[in-house]
Amino acid sequence: MKYEKGNYLWFAEASVGANNSAMLLPSSGYLGAKPASDGVSFLFKDCEADYDPASNKESVKLSCADGNQKQVMEAMGRIMGTPPRGGNAQMIIVADFNVENGQLALGAHSEFRGLVTGVTIA
Repeated sequence: MKYEKGNYLWFAEASVGANNSAMLLPSSGYLGAKPASDGVSFLFKDCEADYDPASNKESVKLSCADGNQKQVMEAMGRIMGTPPRGGNAQMIIVADFNVENGQLALGAHSEFRGLVTGVTIA
């Protein structure tokens, strides 16, 4: 992945070590969001290959109760709109539920106000 200006977004499932289910994605690679029956899927440019809008996308699903999808999308917009500190990129922990190897799950960003209950990286 080449360096992109702006912030980087961190996502981690409950068992990162078992199946390499964590991602650090540039916020500049955001493509859009799709509500689902139990959450919201956020789409980003592929971080492992040259961008091909037809097939290469990263998908990160944030779980929430039905009826809260719009609030989760609005909160994600505010998180991604956070200006970089001092003009430098920063890592923003969006959702980190990793508990493998005795780690303490950090949970979801406070901007979600408790609505996000999990993360799935597809």
